[in-house]
Amino acid sequence: MKKVFTHALFLSVTFFGTWYLLGLVDYRSIFNIEELTKENEQKLGRLILDAVAKSNKTITQDSVVSVISGIKKRICEANGIPDSTITVHIVSVDDVNAFALPGRHLVIYSGLINYCASADELAGVIAHEIAHMQYDHVMKKMIKEIGLAMVITLSGGDSGSEIVRQTVKLLSSTAFEREQESEADASGVHYLAKADIDPQASADFLFRLSHEKENISLQFELLNTHPNSNDRAAEIIKLRKQEIFTSRQICDSISWKKFQAAVLQRVSEKDVF
Repeated sequence: MKKVFTHALFLSVTFFGTWYLLGLVDYRSIFNIEELTKENEQKLGRLILDAVAKSNKTITQDSVVSVISGIKKRICEANGIPDSTITVHIVSVDDVNAFALPGRHLVIYSGLINYCASADELAGVIAHEIAHMQYDHVMKKMIKEIGLAMVITLSGGDSGSEIVRQTVKLLSSTAFEREQESEADASGVHYLAKADIDPQASADFLFRLSHEKENISLQFELLNTHPNSNDRAAEIIKLRKQEIFTSRQICDSISWKKFQAAVLQRVSEKDVF
């Protein structure tokens, strides 16, 4: 009996000892996972963008793109983020949505532009997505949802078109973890304040989005990727009080409505590529 007990104790100590030692191993360094994903991130982003472009029209006119890029530039420069590393893509889709892709690509749907009551509201969404990029949430989300092996396969261009389509669906309609959302919200508020854009616009946007979702819920993809809008709006108001800024509106309401009309005009055209 004593021999059996001793043997069991030995196995137990060996198991937990091995488990502990394995926990100390830095697999990311051994297998160069960090370098591998970073090396192929741009390629992966282009692959997914191509899939988006094949199924949706993309607005590329300078008169439209320059306005969005200008908002992005203001946020980036105020926060010491290299503006040139982030590329904006405006896609002709009615859904109220925007999402980040690998390689620091930002996709904005025309439906989101037309839904925002002001340029400051759109700036809030852009700041939030930039925060996701800064924290590398996109690649972490992909690795968690589809696995490292599939991410490597995708970046190598060896996957089928259906897998790529499903990846686009994942990134555009699946929520980040709550901790990641909170992290992006907090940084987004700080980014806006540093750029002298009032974060109150972000809170207003989220509050309105949540309360109007019953009217056109099928178009509010942003609610799927960024849930709990009421709670997030309340938290943004709290975070806003901790910031020091001098509010400078991006543009007046008349200019914003003219811009929205220009976007709608581009969307209605047969060919906006």
